Amino acid sequence: MKKLARLLFALIALAVLLIPVSAQTGTGTVRGTVYDPTQAGIPGATVILTNQKTNDQRRTTTTSEGIYSFAAVPPGAYTASVEASGFKKWEGTLELQVGQTAVANATMQVGSVDTVVEVTGAAPVITTESAEVADVKDALRIQQLPLNGRDVSSLFTLTPGVEGGGSPRVNGLKVGATEMLLDGISVVDRFGGGIARVQPGLDTVQEFRIETVGSSAQYSRPATITLVTKSGTNEFHGTLFETHRNNAGGLRARQRQDGNTAAKLIRNEYGVSAGGPVYIPQLFDGRDRTFWFAAWEGLKQRESVFARGSVPTETMWRGDFSGLVDSAGQRTTIYDPMTTNAEGRRQPFAGNLIPVNRQNPFFAKMRDVTPMPTNDVNPYIGENFQAVYPNTTDVYKFTAKGDHRFSDRDMLTGRFSVSNLSQKLRGGRFSIPPPTMENAYGSGRTDAKIYTPNIRYTRIISPTLLNELNLGIHRSAKSSGTLADNTPWANNLGLPNPFGAQGWPTLYTDWFAWDADNRKDEMLTGYVMENNVSWNRGKHSLRWGAKVRWEQNNIRELQQAQGSHGFEGAWTSLYDPDEDQAVSFTGNGLADLALGIPSDLTNQNNRGYFYFRQTEIGLYVQDTWKVTPRLTLDLGVRWDRWSPYSEKQNRFVGVDPATVSDVFQVITPGNVRMEELPGALPAQLASYALRGLTWTTADEIGYPSNLVRADNNNFGPRLGAAYTLGNRTSLRAGYGEYFWTMPLSQILQSMRTTPPLNLRFSNPISTLDGTGSFGVRTAPRPEFFVGNAMVSTEGIVQLPVSALPGMSLDGRNWKDARVQSWHVTLEHEVMKDTAVRFTYLGEHARDLEQRYALNPREAEYNYVSRTGVNPPGNRDLLRANPNWSLFATNRSGYSNTHSAQAEIERRYSNGLLFQGFYTFSRSLTTTDAGGFTSGNGAINSVGGNAVFEVPDVTQVFGAPNLSFDDRLRLGYYNSGNVPAHRIRWNAFYELPFGRSKRWGSGVSGLVNAIIGGWQLASIGEWQSGNWLGVDGTRYLFGDPTLSADERLLLTFGRRRQRLWFRGDFDPLQASNADQTKLQALVPADRSQRVLRPLGAGFDNRIPVTMTDGSIRMTTISDTVNWNARNFYRGPGQWDLTASVYKNFNITERTQLRFTADFFNVLNHPVDVDPNVTTGLQDLSIQRNQPRVIQFSLRFSW
Repeated sequence: MKKLARLLFALIALAVLLIPVSAQTGTGTVRGTVYDPTQAGIPGATVILTNQKTNDQRRTTTTSEGIYSFAAVPPGAYTASVEASGFKKWEGTLELQVGQTAVANATMQVGSVDTVVEVTGAAPVITTESAEVADVKDALRIQQLPLNGRDVSSLFTLTPGVEGGGSPRVNGLKVGATEMLLDGISVVDRFGGGIARVQPGLDTVQEFRIETVGSSAQYSRPATITLVTKSGTNEFHGTLFETHRNNAGGLRARQRQDGNTAAKLIRNEYGVSAGGPVYIPQLFDGRDRTFWFAAWEGLKQRESVFARGSVPTETMWRGDFSGLVDSAGQRTTIYDPMTTNAEGRRQPFAGNLIPVNRQNPFFAKMRDVTPMPTNDVNPYIGENFQAVYPNTTDVYKFTAKGDHRFSDRDMLTGRFSVSNLSQKLRGGRFSIPPPTMENAYGSGRTDAKIYTPNIRYTRIISPTLLNELNLGIHRSAKSSGTLADNTPWANNLGLPNPFGAQGWPTLYTDWFAWDADNRKDEMLTGYVMENNVSWNRGKHSLRWGAKVRWEQNNIRELQQAQGSHGFEGAWTSLYDPDEDQAVSFTGNGLADLALGIPSDLTNQNNRGYFYFRQTEIGLYVQDTWKVTPRLTLDLGVRWDRWSPYSEKQNRFVGVDPATVSDVFQVITPGNVRMEELPGALPAQLASYALRGLTWTTADEIGYPSNLVRADNNNFGPRLGAAYTLGNRTSLRAGYGEYFWTMPLSQILQSMRTTPPLNLRFSNPISTLDGTGSFGVRTAPRPEFFVGNAMVSTEGIVQLPVSALPGMSLDGRNWKDARVQSWHVTLEHEVMKDTAVRFTYLGEHARDLEQRYALNPREAEYNYVSRTGVNPPGNRDLLRANPNWSLFATNRSGYSNTHSAQAEIERRYSNGLLFQGFYTFSRSLTTTDAGGFTSGNGAINSVGGNAVFEVPDVTQVFGAPNLSFDDRLRLGYYNSGNVPAHRIRWNAFYELPFGRSKRWGSGVSGLVNAIIGGWQLASIGEWQSGNWLGVDGTRYLFGDPTLSADERLLLTFGRRRQRLWFRGDFDPLQASNADQTKLQALVPADRSQRVLRPLGAGFDNRIPVTMTDGSIRMTTISDTVNWNARNFYRGPGQWDLTASVYKNFNITERTQLRFTADFFNVLNHPVDVDPNVTTGLQDLSIQRNQPRVIQFSLRFSW
């Protein structure tokens, strides 16, 4: 820590004294060359850049080569003027976009300086002097394009190569690889890698820029999204808006779950924003130097969410279980456990009725918190309850910003933003409570508050040297869970609560459940210091710098400390002594609950908050070299370092994988002993030690002190070139290596489950003697009943006999994720304000987090084939260490993406702007989990979002001699999140009618109010289907894919379906189909189907010859499936959204705008993906919403 403190102090001192740190604040650069009529550079010319709205002026002189440059220029409209002795004055106008390098070359004419040569649109629409590929969304698009929800991230996917919106995947890279900056301060949610849970207010965003490939050394990540907050100007401007939608007149979807009218929806978004100069009459006139801007907006949404399920009937709640009948008509009998004799035999309850005097008070309490059925359906056959639950969402966002120019050399900007989210769902999440219950299980709750203060100071040291210091904080406080989180339900219900926890305890029977989500709390804070310096000398524009970011991320997830308790029917079952188990169709879990006798009671010990700490440091130098008037080179290098994660209280344990097959040893940081860690209960440690777990310290075995080795080798070269081919065409190329650290969600899943600091304390009442039949053949004792039954946290805890789960990071060779990216781009201006762009790009990512199996069971088939004997009854004996069921994460994952992009874009001109692009991508990866996922899933999981777990050799069918790299390649497949083909477009058009327009320019005021002021806007997209796989329990015998004309329509399971691929189902059960054609694709003879289980019985069992010569049918269901993964494409999809605007000019300075937005304007249903087993696509449901209409009013002045 002392070394780190000294390093940070040195960096800060270096920043102050030598100004060597970088900022990515969204400011841009204006540069160019001043030529004489012979195209020779003019040295010493005076160049003045003036902001048209604030009159802020910047001055510089050209170098000996005639080159000038203005760095750290805020986006906006500017006038550039050039004066040189013996030449006419030159003036040009330009619009500088966020993060843009605008090139404005001036060719001077001989004459008097009093004569002015004016040029409009001095900067070309193509990029000519930088290598990056970037896309900018200006204020017009942000305010005018139709958005389904006022989240700026909804516009991110209008950039080629970007998928996923607020959790962006850029050019096939994982979530977390994209930096998102607001005025230079990161607004990335470090838990999941996406944008902050509450996004900046839409009316506060002036512009945003997305650099997708080829970024200079100024940027650390392979892709960067930069948002810039609006500023005040010399004129007072403001807006007031209201947006409304509801369910009235809503169109019917393919399937509405309740079969009735559309559920309630009332959504209102509203806000106000204003800005201008700071002006206090007779006291202060801030015009031209001091400006303010403020905005507030809110959202209120009230809707009803439909849910359905099964609940006990009113008869059952009276203790009458005479209606326990399944779909086959088979009745279940319940037995009285108090009549159990010495042989374990019991007498049935007369008439299947439990007398009232035998019912435990707990039963009545559960009845009071459970809804009654809404129909007469038998809950053991179908769903007998449906309801709509209130769902409320409230959001507010506030931003205040000030800009002050102390002098022509000094500018200070400050901004403070705060956002708040409160969302409450009464039910339907994991369970179905009474809709009127205020503090219910099965409810949902999310609360979030985001703070982002920011200060930026810009100092012009000389005409060619500029410094920009940026300081900021991003704090995100989020809590989620249920509306029951603050109620001591375990105490109220009379259940064990050894940790004094609040919240709902999970309760379940063999059929019914009263469940609730875990509570999660995140307090994520990042402190950032950045500063950049720009120096212009000769043909070189230099930047160099560093960044320091301190992170304090406090996270906890409460894993059922309040309890998880089961009532599984053992106590009301009849014992079968021959099978040592319950007789079939005897016993019922709800009947056990009525008697108040649980099968098991458990309470999880939680470690509370994890206090994660990390420091990020970045250093870079960049040189933009104007080699010739046509050729510009970008040369740079960057070094980034993320300190290994640490936990403030050292509750951060790792696993030594080399010990797993023997004693299984976990490791604590540094020289901190396990017994010294806060929350390490003696009972936990003793219980795990008895199971064979050992622990040591990192220092004792020579492990990294933080359990993960620091990666100090993150040097990333950046090379770029831009060459101008004539006046309207440029050719650009770039290469770079970039780095990033993984989201916290991945590390948290490991830390919270690794023993011995977590333990589920239990009272296994129905299996107290270690057998599964204790509760079936034993009379319950008084201490077994709810109210008396306890969960002890003292002494040795009886751990489950099965292998205990665990998850760990393999920190032995830890590296930060990195990517090598490259591109070649050709741009051409096809007409004024319109350009086309063609790009080829590639991304090779490596050192990605990758799951792999650790101490797995040997596949049963491999064991039997190897030994020729039956596997042990305890299948955990097939593990090298039978006590532990583990997996780990290392940094062996990789991905490759190749993409071709074609784009046309028109800047706003003559009332029209548009952008359209086509993207082809081939993205393959071994690791495809989203940032907010826990990393769960395995190789045999189905679908594009499955997490590939590198199997052990013993898990692969036949146990072939494959290296780790060979087994890793088994999971190298098409990304399920990146479609192969994508087309998107957006456009805005002012209809040419009314005054000052092409038609009707001389009409009266009344006519103009009718025909004038109309505008249209649209967003549209089409994509090919995502890559999909097939069911991991089936095997492929050929290619199951079908062409479009082979996809038959049929009725199956009483629903209209389409055969998307040749799956595994009985075609004779289908109707409304040509059976000849259908059976040619999916034969009735299962052995002839392309997709089917193995074995003569189609049960994935195949014969193995034993040592005694007998034949054993052995399962292969636990071997790694050799099917191809993500090898066929699902259904494509398209969508069209449109808006109609009508503007009313109230006065010269005030305007009212009415907007009608039509989302899914053509009411086109998007098909769902096919079932991965049958290959059938359900045409009765759809993926998207039906048409939604939204109305807005906006008053501007």
